[in-house]
Amino acid sequence: MPDQSNLFTPLKSKRTFEEIADQIRELIYAGVLKPGDRLMSERELANQFKTGRMVVREALRTLEQCGLIYIKQGSFGGAFIKDTDSTVITGSISDMIKIGNVTLRDLTEVRLGIEKVMLEFVFQRINKEDLALLRRNLEDAEQQIQKGIRPLEEHLNFHVLLAKSTKNVLFEMIMEAVMNVTKSFLLSVETEWKYIHHVFNSLKEIYKAIEEGNLVLAQEKFADHILYVNKQLEELANIRDSRKDRQKVKTKASNF
Repeated sequence: MPDQSNLFTPLKSKRTFEEIADQIRELIYAGVLKPGDRLMSERELANQFKTGRMVVREALRTLEQCGLIYIKQGSFGGAFIKDTDSTVITGSISDMIKIGNVTLRDLTEVRLGIEKVMLEFVFQRINKEDLALLRRNLEDAEQQIQKGIRPLEEHLNFHVLLAKSTKNVLFEMIMEAVMNVTKSFLLSVETEWKYIHHVFNSLKEIYKAIEEGNLVLAQEKFADHILYVNKQLEELANIRDSRKDRQKVKTKASNF
């Protein structure tokens, strides 16, 4: 663990707790502070930053909420650097996308770009275990359909499993975030069984192309799949919005 007495810079801004959090965050990202390292006490940090303990406490609370540190109570307690938790980062990306008022077209364009490139790395690095997980995913989805259950989680997870097979954690994190946003769109409309069967068959075709080692076909099937989902969601969203408009008209008429 590094000597922390010379790591930090005294603050000049009024928003001191943010600057403290930023300095510690950068040291974590740079690998100077590693998982398991214990930060100085609040008193020692306050002395280093030449500020009050309450400000330091607020900075540590911010870092804890971000999933970068954890606070341990007791005589052997303190603030410790946490192991990287991709779910926290993925959630942050997903929240940023949602807050940015992402449109269905935005989502479709991003998916077309990301998943096409992702497939190139899938074909370079996928192994038998990865294929087995994808096959199991499709089997689980088929069982859900046979029971009359919409296999939303299985269909979304198919894309995440593909991302994992790239052996690139950034692809996995980005795809999880994109699928979270996709899920929000899907849950906002009522899908028909015709749509569900079509999606399932599309994913089966993509899997078959991957299994056979046909990258061009897999990319074509993926593009067809994403564009189909986009078209169906647009149509279903229009139907939903039309129903809401008619309901508003009825409500207004009933008030007269």
